[in-house]
Amino acid sequence: MPRLFIPSIFRRSTLVRAAMTLRSVSARDPRGFNMSVAVGDDPRTVEHNRSALVERLGFERRCLALQKQVHGVVVAEVDEGYVAGESDAMMTDRPGWLLGASIADCVPVLIHDARNGAVAAVHSGWRGTEQNILTATLDTMAARYGTASGDVKMFIGPSAGGCCYEVRRDVAGRFPERYSRAYGEGTWLFDTRGVVLDQAVAWGIPSERIEVDPRCTICDSGFHSYRRDGTVSGRMLAVIGMPLEPGES
Repeated sequence: MPRLFIPSIFRRSTLVRAAMTLRSVSARDPRGFNMSVAVGDDPRTVEHNRSALVERLGFERRCLALQKQVHGVVVAEVDEGYVAGESDAMMTDRPGWLLGASIADCVPVLIHDARNGAVAAVHSGWRGTEQNILTATLDTMAARYGTASGDVKMFIGPSAGGCCYEVRRDVAGRFPERYSRAYGEGTWLFDTRGVVLDQAVAWGIPSERIEVDPRCTICDSGFHSYRRDGTVSGRMLAVIGMPLEPGES
């Protein structure tokens, strides 16, 4: 059985399924339940993990949509002609697709617009956060699907937290001072997730329609973390999709 976390904000809906994978806790297998083929893991193991995830959520394996993430602001639309490319956000209004954001410290955001029948998955690292990939995604959903702020429910997932995410001035200086606090000589602890939350609120999404997971991927061993584990770190997936036949997952 795959190790998953189901966001509370989506748990009662039959219209959407969303989850975030977790790291299998094993000192012998630091990449436990890894979802990426780009970190040196056996591709057969990764495929097994992905298939287990998709099956658990009730989707077809061929409908797991993933992109090469490049820390930019491109938003890809997923439909029957979908081909994997380079982007840090995906959206769709087509049931049956499961959109995934690959994560190991960056901020995952899952979005559901129930009124217009649309979903999106966003990967927001500090570069994407600086460029405001979240607002780019919401603006694109508004233009394409008619999404409005009151239609959205959102999950902002576990990521490197302000307790542990150490950066230098070249990163901290790109954001207002309130998101960082001094830590040692020439370093700051940076709250990327706080920036993303404020971007969501600035777009007009009511705070009661946003779930923020406060857990830090660096200090919580239940998550993969590149900052903590370096090149032996695996990756998690934050996924969201609308089932072809709404019902219990």
